[in-house]
Amino acid sequence: MPDLFKFPDYFKSYQWRDKHHLYGYPADCFPEFQWIKSLETRFLWQRENYAAKQTASVYLLKEMLQWGGGQNGVLQKFEDQQGEVNLLQLIEGVVNNLGTPSEAIANALLLPGMGLTYASKLLRFLSPEEYGALDSRLRRALGERIKGQLPTIYDGNVGSMRKGYEAFLSYLSELKAQLESKSIVRPMCSLPRGTTQTGWRAADIEMALFCWAESGEP
Repeated sequence: MPDLFKFPDYFKSYQWRDKHHLYGYPADCFPEFQWIKSLETRFLWQRENYAAKQTASVYLLKEMLQWGGGQNGVLQKFEDQQGEVNLLQLIEGVVNNLGTPSEAIANALLLPGMGLTYASKLLRFLSPEEYGALDSRLRRALGERIKGQLPTIYDGNVGSMRKGYEAFLSYLSELKAQLESKSIVRPMCSLPRGTTQTGWRAADIEMALFCWAESGEP
């Protein structure tokens, strides 16, 4: 179990700079988190207005893939396959199921080129209060350093990815409750505070966990 009292420091040390300079953005770091804040703001607008505007915001989706660094050719896969699907319908399926995590991730996985990493990033930006992104680094750290925390996840198997992601969300929820019980407050920054007294959202806890994973600490 990571040391919860270090979570504020982990959160403050979060930096994400993968290919940011290629797109004209500074690295995402405390306290500004400029690109993350921009994506959160616009995905919230998208979530609230997609039906009335009849748009799936393909450019916003592509920007999210660029923010993530486009590992494993995900941006190319998205561009190659987007003409074969109805993006508005797919995004509608994600947004309408945000209250049910297993259905939300299943629908996000239907988007062209999306594996678990980027499908979970989409949920993280659509609803940072409830969702965090689960990438390979977190999967490896949780699997190796907290035995039994995540089941083995088989990429390409939707049932396995759903089960693994649900387990991850349960862990984020457990950490959130413990942070609350210990009155460990999320540091103030440009990102919105969560709805609890300590201000932690699922996405913030995931960011702190990411830094814990990178630190190599038990």
